[in-house]
Amino acid sequence: MSEVIEVRSPSNLKVIGTVKRMSKDEVRGEIEEAYKGFEIISKMPLYKRTSILRKVSEILDRERERLARLLAMEAGKPIKDARVEVLRASRLFRQAADEAAIVLEGKNYRVDAYEYPPGNENRIVISTREPLGVVTAILPFNFPINSFAHKVAPAIAVGNSVVVKPSINTPLSAIEMRKILIESGLPESAVRVVTGYSSEIGDEIITHPLVSLITLTGSTQTGLSIASRAVSLGKRIIMELGGSDPIIVLEDANIDRASSIAVRARFEYSGQNCNAGKRIIVREEIVDKFTKAFYEKVKSLKIGDPLDETTDVGPVINMESVEKLSSVVEDAKIKGGKVDFVNKGPEGGYFFPLTVISNANLDMLALKTEVFGPVAPIVSVKSDEEAVSIANSTEYGLQSAIFTNDVNRALKISRELKFGAVIINDSTRLRWDSLPFGGFKKSGIGREGVRDTMLEMTENKLIAITLL
Repeated sequence: MSEVIEVRSPSNLKVIGTVKRMSKDEVRGEIEEAYKGFEIISKMPLYKRTSILRKVSEILDRERERLARLLAMEAGKPIKDARVEVLRASRLFRQAADEAAIVLEGKNYRVDAYEYPPGNENRIVISTREPLGVVTAILPFNFPINSFAHKVAPAIAVGNSVVVKPSINTPLSAIEMRKILIESGLPESAVRVVTGYSSEIGDEIITHPLVSLITLTGSTQTGLSIASRAVSLGKRIIMELGGSDPIIVLEDANIDRASSIAVRARFEYSGQNCNAGKRIIVREEIVDKFTKAFYEKVKSLKIGDPLDETTDVGPVINMESVEKLSSVVEDAKIKGGKVDFVNKGPEGGYFFPLTVISNANLDMLALKTEVFGPVAPIVSVKSDEEAVSIANSTEYGLQSAIFTNDVNRALKISRELKFGAVIINDSTRLRWDSLPFGGFKKSGIGREGVRDTMLEMTENKLIAITLL
């Protein structure tokens, strides 16, 4: 058995690095080391932890170009988008530092407002928030730096240690992020990175008795499987799972704006975003005009080398993804869809053509499942009610978007949509890193966002004092 795993760039299939293929025993040792780290940083004054987080932000700003290039090579993310991801991660560490004191502030309860239990007029009751222990952070391939920040920064801020399990497709970014945390003054035991195949080490990072919380960003199937096992062992969970986000375009919408945003929402990072606009639902009165505008904008996108400054869309992550997308397209053809490969990428690497499916219907995989790639189904509807019905027809409920000039109409529709967010006249890709992010139905359990994550990663403890 090989002791290392090669990391290949999805754009040209060249080996860009290797990581250790860890065993269960090695992972067990990493978790035990992380618990030692928890005992250190949980006793560390908050100002010291937040000082470390601010230092991380400074280093990320300084190393932004180097990390962005690594991200472009490792994940196939266009360099201009990779720079944005590193910038977001930097800001996220700073936000965690800024907001930790507010989240951890505690509360003083006026228990003299209650007759029972007797004697409350002689009591002081306060609450404090305390860290849980070791957090397992399971990262996706598509945002290896920003997801690291979303999970690790809040955990460290409140005094937890973290064991990070990056995707086997993009482990190099997580290793670099850990180095930056150590350079910033964090004890080495407080953040550990484990690398290897989930089939070999996944069980250990979920079931180990020293792990208190598992936070995952990934597929619904994987997340629900992990969640059921974790909860049965009394562990906390934060699950940010799949999505099949609808974009609803009403007949009074600005077609140029709606089509421009829809193209970006669907094809940014080759459509490999949980909150990508994966289903486009258009009123029949404008569907032809919208589709024409959409096609023209897709044709204008440049597919190619992620390190090229002019590239808009790179490859998908691996051959498995290419095969899944091919099956979705073939399914659409069989079920009456008009499939157009509007824009094809270069030879070599895992490039998949930017694909539009018109005349899409609910029998197709393109509308029933989460399609993680550059395939855009366009559905024509006769009414707002039909648009809502199709939007709500999946098991997912992450984010959604409505385009219209009638805000009252949009707000009425938003009340019917079963999604964690409804974005009016903008992209499903909008996300505010400090605000709650998550979904209805099988799109998640709990919410991410700096404040919400800190609350999830702490225990609320009451302390009662009876005055003598």
